[in-house]
Amino acid sequence: MDPVIVVGGGLSGLSAAHSVLEHGGKVVLLDKKPALGGNSVKASSGINGAGTQSQTRLNISDSSQSFYDDTLKSAGSELARPNLITALTSNSAPAIEWLINNFGVDLSLVSMLGGHSTPRTHRGTGGAPGWAITSALMKRLAAEEAKSEKRANILKNAKVVKLLQTGDKVTGVEYEDGQGQKVKLAGSVVIATGGFGADFSPAGLIATHRADLMQLPTVNGDHATGDGHVLVTSLPSRSGVLIDMNQVQVHPTGFIDPAQPDAKTKFLAAEALRSVGGLLLKNDGSRFVDEMEKRDLVTAKMWEVIQNGQGPVRLVLGVQAATELKSHCDFYLSKGLMKKFANLQELAESMQVPLTDLHATFTSHKSYASGQEKDPFGKTHFHNSDINIEEPFLVALITPVVHYTMGGVLVDEQAHVLDALGKPIPGLYASGEVIGGVHGKNRLGGSSLLEAVVFGRIAGEMAAKSQ
Repeated sequence: MDPVIVVGGGLSGLSAAHSVLEHGGKVVLLDKKPALGGNSVKASSGINGAGTQSQTRLNISDSSQSFYDDTLKSAGSELARPNLITALTSNSAPAIEWLINNFGVDLSLVSMLGGHSTPRTHRGTGGAPGWAITSALMKRLAAEEAKSEKRANILKNAKVVKLLQTGDKVTGVEYEDGQGQKVKLAGSVVIATGGFGADFSPAGLIATHRADLMQLPTVNGDHATGDGHVLVTSLPSRSGVLIDMNQVQVHPTGFIDPAQPDAKTKFLAAEALRSVGGLLLKNDGSRFVDEMEKRDLVTAKMWEVIQNGQGPVRLVLGVQAATELKSHCDFYLSKGLMKKFANLQELAESMQVPLTDLHATFTSHKSYASGQEKDPFGKTHFHNSDINIEEPFLVALITPVVHYTMGGVLVDEQAHVLDALGKPIPGLYASGEVIGGVHGKNRLGGSSLLEAVVFGRIAGEMAAKSQ
């Protein structure tokens, strides 16, 4: 029996590989980089799940239907694909339990991110959830590879350059190894190569589909160049198609590193920083947006501020908010991406604004949180809003960044890659950011890791059963 070939070693590829093993198959996982993980290891806000045991323990009422409704609204009626949204949301709780029960991942904390109607974004008490989840699957796959049965094989520095096709069926891959030698492998294929958020080449996918974003920085690793998109659309017989390729998510909060303010690649300031109570301020110390709005709307408001000469935009956290995300903030401080101020007076002096103006911003926000007044920006979810101006503040300069590519390979709810007529291409599956259509015009925070796990598990199962 030929193995299932998984192309890409991020969370989706790893999820697919483990799913293949769970369903009795053999798997070969290839990654072009010298280490696995992709962008998944950098995800810092969490993974969504509706109707989970963690939510139940915290008395959070949620359902897959509510999650579906939020995702549909975020995607927009014109681009929403109900079958893919249903697959994502209905499989969210099982995905969370799979990670907890099978890999021992801590997902005991649940927070609420922008665009969600209830808290459903899971993370643990340690560091970034992307690393916690992805590294657990990496370690387990390495352990499987070490077993005498030899059902799993991991090939690093292995760049897939072509999909092999016999008639209409995809029958394997050709890859270049670390020495530049070309090698062929036979088997069904799962494409899990990620997005194209770092493809800034003159004739690349960003230049082709969103040339207006070419000057923006990115938070993507240099591997995210749309390799899978090219492979799938370059098949000699029946090829795959790309959809929604102009839908690129610009995240509102990438850190501006004072030591490298013009760096093309930036660290992401996790949306969780706003979830726990971080505020976004103009250069005069005033707010300008509901910090808990969807990413596309927050980004649009930030552009208005910057273009009107009211930047730089600052992300400001009080002690309570910073303590809730201590591991995140300690990391950001160690990298010089955040700065600690002893009190509000010190921050006001640094910003060169009157203390009274800055104080008024926090006093008003507290009043909105208590219900005494209505927030002029429509904010209804408040957290850690009772701030003591004599206590320390953590502050970062932020800017919009290319974050996630919603467009990609057309698939169905069973992760089959589809051709131009909407029919499955035999032997070919795809999962994770390489696929298009799951998120429409805007991805909700916490759904990238979920998409990786859900569609990775589906693709691995379907590929294993097709062998």
